[in-house]
Amino acid sequence: MTVDYARLAADYDAVRGSEALDREYWFAALSDVGCLRRGDRILDLGAGTGRFSRFAAEVGSVVAADLSLDMLSRARGKGAFALLRADARALPFRRDAFDVTLLVMVLHQLADYPRALSEVARVSRRVSIATSDMTTRTPGILDEAFPSLLAIDRARFPPVPRIVEALGAAGFTTVSAETRPYRRTIPVAQELDRVRRKYISTFDLLPPGEFERGFAFLERELPRRYPDGFDTSAAFTFVGASR
Repeated sequence: MTVDYARLAADYDAVRGSEALDREYWFAALSDVGCLRRGDRILDLGAGTGRFSRFAAEVGSVVAADLSLDMLSRARGKGAFALLRADARALPFRRDAFDVTLLVMVLHQLADYPRALSEVARVSRRVSIATSDMTTRTPGILDEAFPSLLAIDRARFPPVPRIVEALGAAGFTTVSAETRPYRRTIPVAQELDRVRRKYISTFDLLPPGEFERGFAFLERELPRRYPDGFDTSAAFTFVGASR
């Protein structure tokens, strides 16, 4: 099975975080570790629907690049940034075309992330990465509902030490990583709708029948266990590098 990016694009914005959360958590952390400066030339690689390109465009000039035309079509009109269909493994830019590249929850989607990071090092002086460290993830009710979820994610997401190693091999000389806690409480009905729309791309990779069984489990258990709202507690890792 493969991830259906056309399906993801249709519902992506509706099932993601709020604008305030995107700005105050995600983009704030990306700005810190990537040392974003006013006037920077910014490549948002794997930009999807432009969730973060719109904030980056308030800082500098931005190119939002993604392999999925369906995703890019949803980004159109969100801000003053350019759109480009591009493969991360062969970026159509000259050396040092950008000051910084953003990669937000992208590396696990790439078949050859070390090659992509080598391309990033060629076209930009700095990089700011958001990822999830699956080796430290505490299983929750979603893992209970979908028993294959964590194993699939651990196979998909490169461990942070491997990312750091790949950045060094790509030519980045200064690399740092920090983990920031994340907490969000949303109504149970909203969480069920997000799952129904398969807001996590790994849902597309579950064995046949597991999603349907897991969703039925959540319909029973989420209202019972979380009467005051579904509480998500997690942590995400932000990696910055420069050369």
